[in-house]
Amino acid sequence: MNEINMQQELIRLEEEGLTRHLRPLSMCKGKYFFSKQKILNLSSNDYLNLSGNRKVKNAAIKAIKKYKCGTGASPLVSGYFDIHCELENSIASLLGQEECIIWGSGFLANLGILKAIAKRDDYIYADKLVHASLIDGCLLSNANLFRYRHNDLNHLEELIKKSPVKGKKIIVTESVFSMDGDIAPIANLIQIAEKYNALFIVDEAHALGVFGKTGGGVCQDLKTNRKPDIIVGTLSKALGSYGGFAACSGMIKKYLVNKARSYIYSTGLPPACAATAQASLNIIQEYPKLGVRTLKKARLFHTILAKAGFRMPPFNSQIIPLHIGDNTKAVKLSKILLERYGLLIPAIRPPTVPVGTSRLRLTVTLGHNNNELLYMARAIEKSARELNIL
Repeated sequence: MNEINMQQELIRLEEEGLTRHLRPLSMCKGKYFFSKQKILNLSSNDYLNLSGNRKVKNAAIKAIKKYKCGTGASPLVSGYFDIHCELENSIASLLGQEECIIWGSGFLANLGILKAIAKRDDYIYADKLVHASLIDGCLLSNANLFRYRHNDLNHLEELIKKSPVKGKKIIVTESVFSMDGDIAPIANLIQIAEKYNALFIVDEAHALGVFGKTGGGVCQDLKTNRKPDIIVGTLSKALGSYGGFAACSGMIKKYLVNKARSYIYSTGLPPACAATAQASLNIIQEYPKLGVRTLKKARLFHTILAKAGFRMPPFNSQIIPLHIGDNTKAVKLSKILLERYGLLIPAIRPPTVPVGTSRLRLTVTLGHNNNELLYMARAIEKSARELNIL
């Protein structure tokens, strides 16, 4: 694509209300950003408000002093330290898996896993709303990709039954979906995976730390002996750090270490990231009700918005979608909330979400107090009425 084509594409995006812009913020403290104004963040994935926790920050400082800022090489060369091994063991234990392997990001993990495991003659069945990183991993694998309707088990089985016998079958889903906040029927998907001898991969990125009796995600509370074959996740959301992981059997880990190109050819995770994730895990283990408290706040916010007159989906998680539909109106609402009320809630538009479902993606964190939730809800209601959205 030459520059003329690029310019034409940018014009098209502008006309359709899909242009994106970077927004530099000069300073951040907890749930607030400071630029020309004080901005309250309602779009963060730092669900447990741990990224600014004193113990977590101190862990990063100590790690930098003990090791260095970066690892300097891929894990298989010299970029794998004892702090990485400690974190892998902690995650595997929390998720009830034999082993864990850490990546530089959740996106890299999903690309590497699917590319390594799925081959041209294999069949992947992915929920229609899974994250872009999972879709890109599926496409990169060159396997036969089928998208089943969101959380539709009957459609999934129909697709599996129509597929040839040859090749592996792989089912892919998120547990808590990143844009709608609803939850996949994991136990039922496990049954289907067993029935058709399919490999089952679950991305727990938005569930880790928030769901599960000790913060181990949706899969932790399953009333079944079988777990997903691979649980993927991230260190960058509830753990307040950066990086990704896959928890799995020892055999699968060994295979991925030897075959996953995004692992083999990427520099190892900075020690400070591993240390902060470990510190956050320690806090979650010490205070296992942090997720429960977060969900309680989110339910309150959901209730306030519903009483204000918004047509809300059933409450599921700390991710609350406020569906607008029209791209331009979603952008206008986001702009008013920022400029007039100091609320950071970027509009989410295609291709991140399906066409016609542009929205404000509201995320409640443990850092928000009830007065702030009430203020935010009133600001959203007033602005929505001004734009004839409500």
